[in-house]
Amino acid sequence: MDGAYPFSLRSLLIAAGATALCCLCSLWALRSVSGGVFKKAGTIKNKKSCGCACSSCGGGGGDSGNARANGEMAVGGAKKAAAVERLAGGSMMEQLVPEITTHALSYLDYTSLCRLSMTNSSMRRAANDDGAWKALYHKDFTVEQDSITPVHGWKSYYAATRAIVSVNVEFFNIIRERSLPAMSRFWLNADYVKCIHGSGELFIGYAAVIDSWSMALNWDQGGGQGVAFQIRDVRARVLSDMAWVTMKAYVDMDSGPFHMTNIYEFHNGRWYMVHHHSSVMLTDEDPGPHNLFG
Repeated sequence: MDGAYPFSLRSLLIAAGATALCCLCSLWALRSVSGGVFKKAGTIKNKKSCGCACSSCGGGGGDSGNARANGEMAVGGAKKAAAVERLAGGSMMEQLVPEITTHALSYLDYTSLCRLSMTNSSMRRAANDDGAWKALYHKDFTVEQDSITPVHGWKSYYAATRAIVSVNVEFFNIIRERSLPAMSRFWLNADYVKCIHGSGELFIGYAAVIDSWSMALNWDQGGGQGVAFQIRDVRARVLSDMAWVTMKAYVDMDSGPFHMTNIYEFHNGRWYMVHHHSSVMLTDEDPGPHNLFG
């Protein structure tokens, strides 16, 4: 038996135990090393993924800095995209020189220019251009006031002139309708108002002026029918609270023309007439009889 098995059972057991112990020690050592590597890797990963600005994470380094950089790039990109979009969608008017823009807008009438200013911001800037409204004023009214500089700009001055011209049209509508009550409301009730009819007679004060219109509106011509006349060459000048309008009146188109001047004052939110002057326009030919409310 001793020759067949040179090692005893005890020796084998001791050797097996030592081998098992070595294996356990190796596994323990391997576990310790692996745990340290994994822990370090996890710490680095946590630091990289931290987006805070605390000192324990390196003062917001790593991905935090990248996040800020990416954010700035995103904001910058958005601004550039918006600028490109504004340029691409901007009005052609903004890309033209001011002289060409003004010339192009001068072909629009009052209503079209106002509607254009309500389309978008770029069109509003173009339509509110002072030069465009000055050109429109000269086209619709007169070029006589080219040298003036309206206090509130040409757009405001155009609107004021348009308003006083409309008031002046109302004056002639009252004459056509022969409405004394309307004429009484049209004049300012003041002692300094004056009226000079075509006959050259002067009336001073509200009562005298309205009495003169009472006679004038009852002036019998053509069986008492309404007066047929045309108004031409209307010129208006408007100040803050005063305006005057000059024109030529052609009565019945058979008699000679008259020069007329109407002066208005602004009171309590509306315009009132304070002066009317009508005189015969001298011509080379024999003017014949003239009698415009006089």
